[in-house]
Amino acid sequence: MGAITYILEEHNLLKKAIETTKQIQKIEDNETYHKALNDIILFFRNFSETYHHPKEENILFPLLMKQSKDVNAEFIHEITDNHEDFKCLMAEIENAFVIYDYKLLRALVNQYITYMDEHIKMENRMIMNLVPKILDEKELETAFTEFVKLDNKFGDKARLIEIFYKMNLQFA
Repeated sequence: MGAITYILEEHNLLKKAIETTKQIQKIEDNETYHKALNDIILFFRNFSETYHHPKEENILFPLLMKQSKDVNAEFIHEITDNHEDFKCLMAEIENAFVIYDYKLLRALVNQYITYMDEHIKMENRMIMNLVPKILDEKELETAFTEFVKLDNKFGDKARLIEIFYKMNLQFA
């Protein structure tokens, strides 16, 4: 597996989580909704903030910027700002979750998954298509090695994904 595939697979996993969340959003009973939403909140928080976004912000984006003047620094900064926006929005979701404000919670979750879906599409279209044109095989191997190191540093990515897939089966 290469660096590009690694990121694209993570994007696909996030898109599956978005689809699962859409199914959870259809649950009308607030107690059942609250219980179902707990695991998906933990997944998005842990997967995005611990494993996925750091790969882009700390490894891939700096490498792209270093290797090519064609990469728009302002656009990369905007993408990184989006990651911060996701953290803030997730904090708002967690607050609404804790105080059982279902109206606000449902609205914030809808906003999060819509925003995340658009963000992934933009990254795939604007960045991931550039990666093979800018980075050579050695640079891609280096990025891949750093991705694996980051995942190993935190150690429970496989378990997090396993928990997600078990939950996903309930709502697929």
